[in-house]
This record gives sequence, C-alpha cells and structure tokens, in this order.
Amino acid sequence: MTRGRGGRSDPRAVQADRVVEQTLHEVVHEIRQPLAAIFALADVARRSPGVPAEVRGYLALIIEQASEVSAAAWSVLEGPTTGAASEGSEAVDVGDVVTSVLQGFALSWGGTFTCFGDLDGVFVLGDRATVRRCLVNIVDNAVRAAGPHGKVTVTVRRGAGMLRILVEDDGPGFGNVPTGTGLGIELTRKALEAMGGALSVGAPGSLGGAAVTLFLRIPRADSTHVDEAARAG
Repeated sequence: MTRGRGGRSDPRAVQADRVVEQTLHEVVHEIRQPLAAIFALADVARRSPGVPAEVRGYLALIIEQASEVSAAAWSVLEGPTTGAASEGSEAVDVGDVVTSVLQGFALSWGGTFTCFGDLDGVFVLGDRATVRRCLVNIVDNAVRAAGPHGKVTVTVRRGAGMLRILVEDDGPGFGNVPTGTGLGIELTRKALEAMGGALSVGAPGSLGGAAVTLFLRIPRADSTHVDEAARAG
C-alpha cells in the first residue's frame, strides 16, 4: 500500500493504484476472447488436409506465442509466487524458458543470438510465466540496444543454490540507447525479488554493451547464495 508522510496511507495514491489494477484486469479480460479465437483458428488451419508442413510449423508457432501472451498477461495480474523458497513453489525448467524466449525474438529480430551454458535439467523456483516475462524484458532491452543486426548473448551458469542468467549485447550501453530501451528493468527487479532472486545491471559487458544478470533460486537453495552473488555482481 502506498504511504504518505508519517507512514500514513495516501488516499489519492491508493485510489490511483486501484484504478490501475482495475484497468489491467479489464485489459486482460478483453484480450482473452481474441486470443481464444486465434488458438481455435490456428488449430483448425493446422489440422486441415493438404496444409504444407512448413505452414503447419508456422501455425504451431502462432499458437505457442499466443499462449505465451496469455500467460504473461495473467502473471502481471496475479504476481509472482511470493517467498519462492517456500514449499509449493513451482520448479521452472530454465532450458524451456530460454529456448521459448529466444525463438520468439528470432521471429522478428534480424540479429544474432548466442547461448552458452548447459540448459538440460536445470530448474529454478518461481512460476514459469513470471520467469519468462522477466527474461523477455531484459532480452528486449538487449535487442533494442544492439540494433537490427547486432549481437546478443545469453549465458546460463549454475552455482551453489542459485542460477545466473547473464544477458549481454553489443550496443552502445545504458544512457546511449534507442528510445524505449530500459523499460521494465524495475518491474523485472521487483518480480525477481518477490521470487527470492535478484537483478544486477552493469556495463560494459564482454560485447561492449550492457550486461544484465538475473539471479534465480534453485530448489532447496539457501537465500544467502543469491544475495551474496547479487552484491558481488
């Protein structure tokens, strides 16, 4: 809740928060039906006789990306799993999330992605939609900074009790980037912290541009590993 002077609630700020929340609920509600129609139409087209294999593949991608839009929208409203180290948190397949994000960007970005690290059998605590949304925010900033033919690398490293996802680009670095780059950094930081993780922003990276690291907890990890790694980053 928003507080004013002396720790008291600011009625105007509280009302503004409620209006924003209500608007978000209305937006998500309004996109549900069109998304459902996209799923249905794409699935019917994909299953129709005589459809070339290449077209079926594109239709499958449409269904997949529309599903991600729906999940991301609901994750914004519901928020991440609070206290991700607690029992009941979802174990998220990092390889699945990273692959999904990079494939999605590759459909509309002409630059080069390079991914390092072993993604097989690596899981973190949280919920998939929120973890994916956090990575999308950071990769989106990276591709904007790198430009239409730039380079972006994603490096995944597993440590003692935590997982680190480092996103680097060959752009001009923070403060010298196209309009819109940098949006979502604070939202991503808050979402990661709510899941027991952290965010570290630095420059320059190995490619000369920005270097942003997402820290995510591995199941049954001690919280101090992430905190120490974030401070060191």
